[in-house]
Amino acid sequence: MKMTMKPTENLSRDTEAVADSLSAMMKREFTSYSCYDGYLNPSDPTMVTADDRKKLVDWCYGVVDHCQLSRETVASAMEMVDRFLSMPSNSADAARVRNEALRDQSKFQLLTIAALYSSIKVNERVALSSELFSEICLRSYTAEEIEAMERTLLNGLSWRCNAPTAHQVGLSILSLILPYVDIPEVTWGFLMDEMKYLTELAVQDYYFSTQRMSTTALAAVFNVVNDTSTKVRRQAIGAFLRVIMECFDFDDSEQINAARRRLNFLAKPDTQEDEMMDDEISLESLEESVETIKASNSSSSHPKRGHEGHFWHEKDELGHEQVVSPSSSLRDISSEKQDSSLHFC
Repeated sequence: MKMTMKPTENLSRDTEAVADSLSAMMKREFTSYSCYDGYLNPSDPTMVTADDRKKLVDWCYGVVDHCQLSRETVASAMEMVDRFLSMPSNSADAARVRNEALRDQSKFQLLTIAALYSSIKVNERVALSSELFSEICLRSYTAEEIEAMERTLLNGLSWRCNAPTAHQVGLSILSLILPYVDIPEVTWGFLMDEMKYLTELAVQDYYFSTQRMSTTALAAVFNVVNDTSTKVRRQAIGAFLRVIMECFDFDDSEQINAARRRLNFLAKPDTQEDEMMDDEISLESLEESVETIKASNSSSSHPKRGHEGHFWHEKDELGHEQVVSPSSSLRDISSEKQDSSLHFC
C-alpha cells in the first residue's frame, strides 16, 4: 500500500538551518543574482514585448509538463533569460545576441529554448539532448544552434545559472512558521499549493522579472494566508510573517504590497490591478505584530514551553487551538545566522 506523504514533510522543522539558508539566498540576490531595472520598452515598436515573453513561458511550461519535469525549472530558465537581457554584456558576442534577441522574436525564442535546455541539465535528474529539443521545436532551430546559444548565454552570465527561485524562498518562509503555528495538514497543503501556483503565475509576468525573488515569495505567502478560512488563523500567521520581514532583509512594505496587488490581479483578473488588499502591510502593522506576540507571550497564565521557547495560544471559532511562538526565537536565529559565515555557492 502506497503511503501518502504529508504536506509538511516537504518543509523543514530545523528553523536554524532554514534561517541560515534563507539568509544565504537573500544575500545572493544582492551579489551573484542581482535583479536589474528591466529590458523591455513598451513604447519601442521594434522590441519584443511582455506578451511575447509570456507566450514563451507558457510554451516552456507545456514542455516540462509533457516531460513530467518540474515547473520550477522554467522559473530558473526565465531568470537566466531575464538576467542576460537586463545586465551589462560582458563580451561583444553577448552584446550582439542581447541586441538581436530584444528585436527579433526568433532570436528571443532561441535564447529562451537554450535557457530551458540548460536549466533542465542543471535542475533535473535527466537531461534532454539538443537533438530532442530541436525536434520539440519542430526543427525551427538545429541542435547546433541551440548549443551555440547556450554557450553564449552561460558565458554572458559568467556561468551563474543556479539562482534561488521564488518557490524555494516561499518554502523557507513557510518552514520558519511551521514549528510555531498549529494548523491542520490540509491547511498546510493549501498554503503550499497556492503559494506554488502564485509563484508560477509570477514567472509568466514580466513585472516580476524586475523584482527580487524574495519579494515575489513573501507577497505570494501573504496573499495565500489572506485566503485561509478563519480570521484567527490569518492573524496568527500574518503576525509571524511581519516578524519574519523584520528579521530578514526583505524589501520594504510598499514594495511587498505592490507585488501582492499584482499577484492578486494575475490570480483574479476580474479585480483591479491597483486594488488595495484587506491586510496590506505598514510599518505600524510590523511593530504591532512584534508587540502583540511579545504581550501575548508574557500575559499567558499557563504558558507552554517548547524546544524553541515559550508559546502563546488562541482558539478559533471551531475551538481549535492556534499555537504561536514569540518573536524572539526568529530574531535570535536570524541575527546569529546573518553574522555567521555562509557556506553556499
